[in-house]
This record gives sequence, structure tokens and C-alpha cells, in this order.
Amino acid sequence: MEAEKLVSLCTLRTGGDVFGIETSAVREALLQCELRDAPLAPGFVAGVLAYRGEVLVAVSFRALLGLPAKAEASSAVVLQDGESGEMFALLMDELGDVAQVDATSWEPNPALLEARQRMVFGGAYRMEGTPVVRLETERVQPSWLMRSAEVWR
Repeated sequence: MEAEKLVSLCTLRTGGDVFGIETSAVREALLQCELRDAPLAPGFVAGVLAYRGEVLVAVSFRALLGLPAKAEASSAVVLQDGESGEMFALLMDELGDVAQVDATSWEPNPALLEARQRMVFGGAYRMEGTPVVRLETERVQPSWLMRSAEVWR
């Protein structure tokens, strides 16, 4: 397969589904993360975490999907938006591998998705018959979520 037809995705699992985020947005994968509470934060904020001398907002992907929080520690990816430079953590149930998917296997979101899902999903790729839902980095960053907070109530 030609390199220009491949998309590199960091795969993630939450609630039994597979998601992918472009590797160009991923700064680091954290297998364990120690969260601190963020009182009065919106429901999608799981807390804050220390990362290389900075304090990052940790977004709960389970909360974005409307799933209940998990008691045990989650994995996270530290993401940085290419345009704004905003850096934050996205908590997932499990980190997967980096996968190369065929760009031509991309399909748009189905029309029946809930508003929450339409906002953060950017379609899906087929990887060995399994759909890998693409996450839109700019739409899971805390500043963007705050601007569209009415959907997350």
C-alpha cells in the first residue's frame, strides 16, 4: 500500500469500542496517571495531572460518551492541538497500538449518532473489518468543550 494513502492512528479503547486519534496530535502515552480533583469543573473534566512541570486538564472520554466513570485508574494520551497549541490529557480505558489504516477506508459518521458523538467523532476507518472511530483532536480539547458546554450537561 502506498505511504500517501495511509493514516497513522494511535488506537484507544473505551466502553468496548476502538477509537483512533492521529499520531501527529499525540505527545505521549501514559499507562498510569495520578489525577487530582478539579472542584467545580464541568462533568467532562476528570481532574488535573502533573505532566513535565505543567498542570494539564484531564478530559474523561467516558464522560464524553455518556458512560459511567470507572473506579480504577485509566490510561491517558497527552494531546496537543496543532493550531492552538493547547495541551491536555484524554483519559481512556486502555491504550492500543499505533496502526496504519488505509485512508480510502474512511466512512463519514452515520446520521443517527447522538449530538455528543457527532461532535467528537470524525467518521471511521475499517481496520481488518473492525471500525476504528476517528476522534477529532480539536473537539476533545477542554477549551472547545467549554464553548459547547450545553451538549455535555
